[in-house]
Amino acid sequence: MRIAHSVLIAFTTFSAAAATACGSSSSSGTVITDPPVANTVIVSNDKFTPSSLQVAAGTTVTWTWESGGTSHNVTFDDGVHSPTQGGGTYTRTFSTAGTYAYHCTIHGTIMSGNITVQ
Repeated sequence: MRIAHSVLIAFTTFSAAAATACGSSSSSGTVITDPPVANTVIVSNDKFTPSSLQVAAGTTVTWTWESGGTSHNVTFDDGVHSPTQGGGTYTRTFSTAGTYAYHCTIHGTIMSGNITVQ
């Protein structure tokens, strides 16, 4: 009887863990979502996610606004920039190896990132 009880507890624990991993809400209220699309940066309020991205030369990176209408921009240290916008997307193709730092001119360095091209 004791073995059956231990197996039941193990099964229940495994089932709860599997449900969480499959997209259920966690106890903190965070919902697990689909993984990010490759070579995409999410523009949200006061941050870029991911803030650092490594890509191969010739790759196009897409910034997608999920800021609830709050205006942001993507401004690179080399002078290339997106329009200031509250939604939509911006793309840039990186042809040359190097590190490309960028930020939002509205929010400054608190909202910054970089693309490393190999």
